[in-house]
Amino acid sequence: MTSPSLHITPVQPGDMPFLWDMLYAMIHIPENKPPKEVLLADPGIRSCLDGWGRPGDSGWIARTADGQPAGTAWYRLYTAEKPGYGFVDERTPELSVAVLPGLEGQGIGTQLLSHLIAEAAAAGYPALSLSVDPSNAALRLYERLGFVRTGESGTSWTLLLKLQE
Repeated sequence: MTSPSLHITPVQPGDMPFLWDMLYAMIHIPENKPPKEVLLADPGIRSCLDGWGRPGDSGWIARTADGQPAGTAWYRLYTAEKPGYGFVDERTPELSVAVLPGLEGQGIGTQLLSHLIAEAAAAGYPALSLSVDPSNAALRLYERLGFVRTGESGTSWTLLLKLQE
């Protein structure tokens, strides 16, 4: 499929409900996925967005020509005391990305990630990390962009993309 005409814009405070919706959408549970309010009440999951806007947070939204959100990607720094699911170290932001259901496979995730990767490199971060279930179709996208597997945590893999040598 071809990619729709998109505008990539920074996350604004009014976009947070969309980010919470996308956080739920990106949680890959193939069967019997708990309701949104149950999953998003988990402190580990909430840590992906709670207190948004702190140093090291950066997020972008892909919007269609009519301004409607189509997907989002963000990264944030975590600490060793409170790591994210794809934690590598305190200097490596962990990224998250999601595209609205029905819009997958149109290049939206690629555009968002390309934008986020370029921004993280320009900001001087050494790498980006993420956590992904190996059965998630997005794994192919991450590998195509250069992410490599560096570890496992439960049923998920930790992937890393080096930005600086």
